[in-house]
Amino acid sequence: MSNAVIALVGGSGQLGTLVADEILALPDVQLRLLVRPGRRDRVAHLERRGAQIVEGAIGAGAEPALAAFAAGATTVISAVQGGPEVIIDGQSSLLRAARDNGVRRFIPSDFSLNLFTVAKGQILSSDTRRAFADVAAAEAGDVEVVHVLNGQFLDRKVLFGFIRVIDPATRTAYVWGDGDTPMDFTTYADTARYTAAAATDDSPIGDVLGVAGDTLTFHETVLAFEKASGKSLRVERLGSMADLDQRIADRQRSDPADFHAYLPLMYYRAQLNGTGRIEPLMNDRYPSVTPSTVEQYVTREGL
Repeated sequence: MSNAVIALVGGSGQLGTLVADEILALPDVQLRLLVRPGRRDRVAHLERRGAQIVEGAIGAGAEPALAAFAAGATTVISAVQGGPEVIIDGQSSLLRAARDNGVRRFIPSDFSLNLFTVAKGQILSSDTRRAFADVAAAEAGDVEVVHVLNGQFLDRKVLFGFIRVIDPATRTAYVWGDGDTPMDFTTYADTARYTAAAATDDSPIGDVLGVAGDTLTFHETVLAFEKASGKSLRVERLGSMADLDQRIADRQRSDPADFHAYLPLMYYRAQLNGTGRIEPLMNDRYPSVTPSTVEQYVTREGL
């Protein structure tokens, strides 16, 4: 899209900042950011590079700001994080503003494994995003809603942190079950590149853009890490998939409000049992993006 205006919410977050960087690097594309009043300093580096700023928020009562934000935009991207009040209610208000102002495409804040094939209740945050997808299907009008699915983030804070498939510090890899199911991994940076490409795509994309930097089983992931790092890993088998189900249920029952105690396990379960697989992958749609593999990422980061 030449002379496109891409309107981004969540541009101060980890993924949002990377998406903003990618869009600002494109010729003949204008970036517009929605920023809460009093938080403009968080995107000052983007404003200095030419990003337009609209002050406001998403949600009830924000309609005037959202209308100004969406007016004249070709694509609206959401990179927000939060609970149902943000993902469902806030994004619904944002989508309606996009629809009412003639926006062509809307990319919601999904950026995960395949939330449409994971059974309800298996990943609570995916349930919330799927609930928004239902709203979008009913209320989008002529707006093309594109759900970007990228698997698990292939980054220190996620694969090697939040989910903790591998702990580089202890040189330990953790698995339930047989570890033979392929899993999809994509870095934050590559997810941002695919999102910017989708935002400026002149042709219809469809409901889902599925991408992955690498698709490996647990055992292949271990081998890729060992090859790239030159370090051997100890594999700790934590039990069967039924044991993982029980671990998650026990933690939910013990403290339902402590999402960090069981949400990472929910994501890992959906990868280990294959319900979160992204099929088909559409990497070939954007050949200008060459995503990092697990081996390449580990080498580059010196893990």
